[in-house]
Amino acid sequence: MIVQVLVSTYNGAAYLKPQIDSLLAQDHAPVKILVRDDGSSDGTVALLREYQAAHPGIEVVLGANLGFAQSFLTLLALSSPTADYIAFCDQDDVWRPGKISRATHFLKGHPKETPTFYCSRLTVVDENLDVLGQSRILKRELSFRNALVECPTPGPTIVINQPARRLLLERIPREIYSHDWWMYLVISAFGRIIFDEEPSILYRQHASNVVGTKVGFIRGLGVKIRRFWRIGQRQVVMRQAEEFNGLYGSALSAQQRWTLERFVGSSRKRFFGRLGYACSCDVYRQSAFDSLALRALISLNRL
Repeated sequence: MIVQVLVSTYNGAAYLKPQIDSLLAQDHAPVKILVRDDGSSDGTVALLREYQAAHPGIEVVLGANLGFAQSFLTLLALSSPTADYIAFCDQDDVWRPGKISRATHFLKGHPKETPTFYCSRLTVVDENLDVLGQSRILKRELSFRNALVECPTPGPTIVINQPARRLLLERIPREIYSHDWWMYLVISAFGRIIFDEEPSILYRQHASNVVGTKVGFIRGLGVKIRRFWRIGQRQVVMRQAEEFNGLYGSALSAQQRWTLERFVGSSRKRFFGRLGYACSCDVYRQSAFDSLALRALISLNRL
């Protein structure tokens, strides 16, 4: 059973070595690693070349700067059509030795012909890998209705099977918020989502980032409000939904099409139409606060 790990790098020399070492130390074999560098200007490429020379299972591709979402989609297009599973990996995390074995164990329990997407919780650590906490346990169903408005599935924990890979490559989007959100959206509509409550990776939280772990209730609330407002300003959720509608809308079930058409529909152009939709919409986020904020943003035409 072959697993291929896709890694996108960009000026990651300071943290890349522990990550690649953790991939090489996986207790599942064989593991192949495909790295695409997204136009680094530090020592990342030189470090990658050293690993490539020492380990035949590592392949390195250099490219122009596309941004992380398009870089990962490019990697997916370059990935192996014969690998049993495809995993996605950030450049600065550290994987537990059994991460791939655990993911493949879950994936093997589902029909081979069904597009299937595995993700898990993660352990949040600081720059020195000291533990800060764990990501939340997802209580609500991981579904298409959730995927339209939220990506609660941690990107660097995702592993997909070959039918999911083929499904994602059938129609390549031009404008998306992130590759992991797009994958969750597509596979939730046409396949199966698996969420594992056991953390599988150490997710490095840098000083400039606020993930939400151990920030306190009041500060965490402020972070969420600012994040929602920025997303609303950019209209990224709506643009991604419209992109999905253009590519996959005709293939949806009747219920899914109804949900999507209401979400992107013209009735939301007027205030009372938005208010009515906000009160009756069937899309949802994982937490009660997030769902309330979602309805408020819809009413204010920020989403």
